[in-house]
Amino acid sequence: MRLTAVVLLVVIIGSMVGPFQNVEAAANVWDKAAHFVAFGLILWSIGVLLRRLPRTLAALSAFLLGGTVELVQGMVGRDASWGDILADGLGILTALLLWAIWRRFEPRTAFQTSKTPQGGSPRLSRRGQG
Repeated sequence: MRLTAVVLLVVIIGSMVGPFQNVEAAANVWDKAAHFVAFGLILWSIGVLLRRLPRTLAALSAFLLGGTVELVQGMVGRDASWGDILADGLGILTALLLWAIWRRFEPRTAFQTSKTPQGGSPRLSRRGQG
Protein backbone atom coordinates (compact mmCIF):
# COMPACT_ATOMS: atom_id res chain seq x y z
CA MET A 1 0.00 0.00 0.00
CA ARG A 2 2.85 2.38 0.72
CA LEU A 3 4.24 1.98 -2.78
CA THR A 4 0.78 2.71 -4.20
CA ALA A 5 0.54 5.82 -2.00
CA VAL A 6 3.94 7.11 -3.19
CA VAL A 7 3.10 6.45 -6.85
CA LEU A 8 -0.25 8.23 -6.47
CA LEU A 9 1.38 11.26 -4.88
CA VAL A 10 4.09 11.48 -7.54
CA VAL A 11 1.65 11.09 -10.44
CA ILE A 12 -0.98 13.47 -9.06
CA ILE A 13 1.43 16.21 -8.01
CA GLY A 14 3.44 15.81 -11.21
CA SER A 15 0.32 16.20 -13.33
CA MET A 16 -0.76 19.30 -11.40
CA VAL A 17 2.52 21.22 -11.57
CA GLY A 18 4.00 19.79 -14.75
CA PRO A 19 3.55 21.18 -18.24
CA PHE A 20 0.26 19.37 -18.76
CA GLN A 21 -2.05 22.32 -19.40
CA ASN A 22 -5.65 21.22 -20.04
CA VAL A 23 -4.91 17.51 -19.62
CA GLU A 24 -8.37 17.05 -18.03
CA ALA A 25 -10.08 18.51 -21.10
CA ALA A 26 -8.04 16.28 -23.40
CA ALA A 27 -9.09 13.26 -21.33
CA ASN A 28 -12.70 14.51 -21.36
CA VAL A 29 -12.73 14.90 -17.54
CA TRP A 30 -14.23 17.87 -15.70
CA ASP A 31 -11.35 19.72 -14.01
CA LYS A 32 -13.13 20.13 -10.67
CA ALA A 33 -14.04 16.43 -10.52
CA ALA A 34 -10.39 15.58 -11.16
CA HIS A 35 -9.33 17.83 -8.26
CA PHE A 36 -12.03 16.34 -6.01
CA VAL A 37 -10.88 12.76 -6.63
CA ALA A 38 -7.16 13.62 -6.65
CA PHE A 39 -7.25 15.26 -3.24
CA GLY A 40 -9.27 12.45 -1.73
CA LEU A 41 -6.51 10.14 -2.97
CA ILE A 42 -3.83 12.50 -1.68
CA LEU A 43 -5.39 12.38 1.78
CA TRP A 44 -5.51 8.58 1.59
CA SER A 45 -1.85 8.53 0.54
CA ILE A 46 -0.79 10.79 3.40
CA GLY A 47 -2.74 8.58 5.81
CA VAL A 48 -1.00 5.47 4.52
CA LEU A 49 2.48 7.00 4.60
CA LEU A 50 2.11 8.84 7.91
CA ARG A 51 -0.09 6.48 9.92
CA ARG A 52 0.48 8.20 13.26
CA LEU A 53 -0.43 11.64 11.94
CA PRO A 54 -3.92 12.61 13.14
CA ARG A 55 -6.38 12.65 10.25
CA THR A 56 -7.23 16.30 10.81
CA LEU A 57 -3.56 17.24 10.40
CA ALA A 58 -3.31 14.99 7.35
CA ALA A 59 -6.35 16.78 5.91
CA LEU A 60 -4.84 20.19 6.67
CA SER A 61 -1.57 19.08 5.04
CA ALA A 62 -3.44 17.93 1.92
CA PHE A 63 -5.34 21.23 1.78
CA LEU A 64 -2.14 23.26 2.16
CA LEU A 65 -0.61 21.17 -0.62
CA GLY A 66 -3.59 22.10 -2.82
CA GLY A 67 -3.08 25.79 -2.11
CA THR A 68 0.63 25.50 -2.79
CA VAL A 69 -0.04 23.72 -6.08
CA GLU A 70 -2.33 26.54 -7.17
CA LEU A 71 0.34 29.12 -6.30
CA VAL A 72 2.95 27.17 -8.27
CA GLN A 73 0.57 26.81 -11.22
CA GLY A 74 0.15 30.58 -11.28
CA MET A 75 3.94 31.01 -11.42
CA VAL A 76 4.57 28.53 -14.23
CA GLY A 77 2.00 29.86 -16.68
CA ARG A 78 -0.87 27.56 -15.78
CA ASP A 79 -4.27 28.68 -14.55
CA ALA A 80 -4.54 29.04 -10.77
CA SER A 81 -8.13 28.78 -9.59
CA TRP A 82 -10.13 29.30 -6.40
CA GLY A 83 -12.56 26.73 -7.78
CA ASP A 84 -9.78 24.15 -7.82
CA ILE A 85 -8.99 24.88 -4.17
CA LEU A 86 -12.69 24.47 -3.33
CA ALA A 87 -12.80 21.15 -5.19
CA ASP A 88 -9.63 20.06 -3.36
CA GLY A 89 -11.21 20.88 -0.01
CA LEU A 90 -14.46 19.09 -0.85
CA GLY A 91 -12.52 16.00 -1.93
CA ILE A 92 -10.56 16.07 1.32
CA LEU A 93 -13.70 16.51 3.43
CA THR A 94 -15.44 13.68 1.61
CA ALA A 95 -12.44 11.40 2.15
CA LEU A 96 -12.43 12.33 5.86
CA LEU A 97 -16.14 11.56 6.12
CA LEU A 98 -15.71 8.21 4.37
CA TRP A 99 -12.85 7.39 6.72
CA ALA A 100 -14.99 8.31 9.76
CA ILE A 101 -17.88 6.19 8.52
CA TRP A 102 -15.53 3.28 7.82
CA ARG A 103 -14.18 3.57 11.37
CA ARG A 104 -17.75 4.00 12.71
CA PHE A 105 -16.79 7.44 14.10
CA GLU A 106 -14.57 5.75 16.71
CA PRO A 107 -11.28 7.43 17.61
CA ARG A 108 -8.17 5.77 16.28
CA THR A 109 -7.21 4.56 19.78
CA ALA A 110 -10.30 2.33 19.82
CA PHE A 111 -8.66 0.25 17.10
CA GLN A 112 -5.32 -0.12 18.87
CA THR A 113 -5.99 -3.30 20.77
CA SER A 114 -3.85 -4.53 23.60
CA LYS A 115 -3.44 -8.25 23.92
CA THR A 116 -3.02 -9.74 27.37
CA PRO A 117 -0.08 -12.16 27.38
CA GLN A 118 -0.69 -15.39 29.26
CA GLY A 119 -0.38 -14.73 32.97
CA GLY A 120 0.62 -11.13 32.46
CA SER A 121 -0.82 -7.67 32.43
CA PRO A 122 -1.97 -5.91 29.25
CA ARG A 123 0.83 -4.53 27.10
CA LEU A 124 0.82 -0.83 26.57
CA SER A 125 0.71 0.60 23.07
CA ARG A 126 3.56 2.84 21.91
CA ARG A 127 1.79 5.90 23.21
CA GLY A 128 1.45 4.40 26.66
CA GLN A 129 -2.28 3.79 26.38
CA GLY A 130 -3.78 0.46 27.40
